[in-house]
Amino acid sequence: MFRRFTFGQYKDKNSVTHRLDARLKIFYVVVLGILSFTIKTRFEILVFSLFILLLVLLSKMNLSELIKNLEPFYFIFTFLFLMYLLFSRKQLLLGITYLWRFLMLIIISLLLTYTTTISELITAIERFSKPLKIFNIKPRNIAVMISVAVRFVPVMFIRFDKTREAMLARLANFRKMENIKLLITIVLEKMLKSASNLSDAMQSRLYNENAESHKKLRMGVLDYASIGFVLIFLFIIY
Repeated sequence: MFRRFTFGQYKDKNSVTHRLDARLKIFYVVVLGILSFTIKTRFEILVFSLFILLLVLLSKMNLSELIKNLEPFYFIFTFLFLMYLLFSRKQLLLGITYLWRFLMLIIISLLLTYTTTISELITAIERFSKPLKIFNIKPRNIAVMISVAVRFVPVMFIRFDKTREAMLARLANFRKMENIKLLITIVLEKMLKSASNLSDAMQSRLYNENAESHKKLRMGVLDYASIGFVLIFLFIIY
């Protein structure tokens, strides 16, 4: 299942969304994420869904890529839907609405990592974190921590899949709790070892937490046009 895991991976494409300023995209993710849980009427839900679909098209993400990226979440969606269906049928419509909100939030986050390189994310997060210097918090540490966490997610699922297959080859029965605990323990050990190796690699390359990225982020005509486009969308939905 996780062998084809692609969630959080950047795709190099010449799309409108790819060319937007990374700082602006992070801001849009926050705004749209909040908006997905505040809209209530059917009209607002419909307009918001069409807007997210338009963003997917502008990012040049085809249907097969979208399905593959959402694949790890199918079990969660199915499980939650069955819980509402079996134990709370009177609130089934409300449950479907919450599942939709969760789905929209996942797609919004996916579009950010799909259209933004890791270096752009680090630089943008650094810029947003600069005010934290007042509290003696290093912006570069925050940027690196978030970017590494984003990239560790697909690695974790891939290693989970490989470990599970190796245990199945040794006739492990995952109906037994001890085998499940062993699987989780092995995966955690591998991830902690990877984190340790990454830390050693950063130290050997003289990682400097006080350094700042010299990459410049400049807003252009397309960025300002996107601001106007989003404002029009907010005006329509409200």
